Amino acid sequence: MGRAEVLRTIKDSESEAERIRIDAAAKASETISNARVSASETLSTGRQSADDEAASITSESRASSAKEATKVSAEGDSKLEKVAVNGKKNRKSAAEVVLSAFRKA
Repeated sequence: MGRAEVLRTIKDSESEAERIRIDAAAKASETISNARVSASETLSTGRQSADDEAASITSESRASSAKEATKVSAEGDSKLEKVAVNGKKNRKSAAEVVLSAFRKA
């Protein structure tokens, strides 16, 4: 093998090594880019899932609160009605007590 042939083989090897290095750098860059895209999609999906779950929990809490408020309101209305009925029953005797107190005073 002559000197020119050895130099050509070295030059060809160097060119091939440079091509391999460039290809590897491009693949590494592509891999990093794909990883970033995947991470961004995962983050977006996670946020959407968290938002959906929060909305569901909020909705359930509101429904439960409304149900409890209706129950408490109904109990209050019932007690208020009892007070009104008892007040009507005792109105005459209460008026007599008040008037009697004024007459004695």
